[in-house]
Amino acid sequence: MIITLKDTTTIEVASRLDRLRDEAGSGARGRVLTLLVVVREAIDVDRAIEISEAASREHPCRVIVVVEGEDAGSARLNAQIRVGGSAGPSEVVVLEPRGEAGRDLDTLVMPLLLSDTPVVTYWPNEAPDNPGQHPLGRLAVRRITDSRATDCPVSTLRDLSLVHTPGDTDLAWSGVTLWRALLATIVSGLPSHPVGVHVTGNATHPSSYLVALWLRRQLQVPVTHEVDPEALTITGVHFTLEDSSTTSLTRSASSTVAHLDRTGLVVSDVNLPRRSVQDCLMEELRRLDPDVFYGRLISEDLAAFAPVTHQLRELA
Repeated sequence: MIITLKDTTTIEVASRLDRLRDEAGSGARGRVLTLLVVVREAIDVDRAIEISEAASREHPCRVIVVVEGEDAGSARLNAQIRVGGSAGPSEVVVLEPRGEAGRDLDTLVMPLLLSDTPVVTYWPNEAPDNPGQHPLGRLAVRRITDSRATDCPVSTLRDLSLVHTPGDTDLAWSGVTLWRALLATIVSGLPSHPVGVHVTGNATHPSSYLVALWLRRQLQVPVTHEVDPEALTITGVHFTLEDSSTTSLTRSASSTVAHLDRTGLVVSDVNLPRRSVQDCLMEELRRLDPDVFYGRLISEDLAAFAPVTHQLRELA
């Protein structure tokens, strides 16, 4: 069911939601959080809803999509409510404030926040300059950006690292979860300790840099990074061991299968699929406490490891 409300208020939207629940004989119980999704353009709404609806099937919630507009002119608010159907167990509310109605977004959404449940704010496209200081970011226990959706992802992630606040995270980090899990298994089975690691990947995508930084922190050995001109994300991790043997995990730009090559052993294939945005968001919603390790990684290590911002923008 889709209900469109023109020239309305969030109090009226909240009242309509209450009536819909009463008519359906159900309440807000079972919804574990409020997910605020912030987009800049109305054309981004459907994609934002598609991502959040998929994630909300694992985490039933109230999804509030806010379209940030110009805050000049007279106040006006259009809204849409989506319940049932593709929304599953969640409720989806779309808010399109215009003029003065968009100046205080925190006040705007307040009547729609579920009581006694945490708030998570997610920017699927362009990240704010400082998520922790954004009006909707200040309401949240977790703030999720996706640097990969920007023109120069590594540059965006570097900028975010300079203003990192506990509770901030980026989907580029959950995007390499499968790589980290597989590499951890490989390292635990190595015949001797690595003395060096070499990582290859795309020049402006964060994945290879994040994996390199993670390995450097975990193994406490030198890690180098090389740009692979054919790469879309990360394409390889190569270990040099104390006994001079080598172990490599590589994946071509177009494949979902990686190749594990170890000195003296037959090359084996390992399933290593690319993660969808929905999968990454679902992972981030499983934990609502700050990711301390990620915070240290990007705030202490990224700026010193990745190329400087102007170089990255030239490559993008």
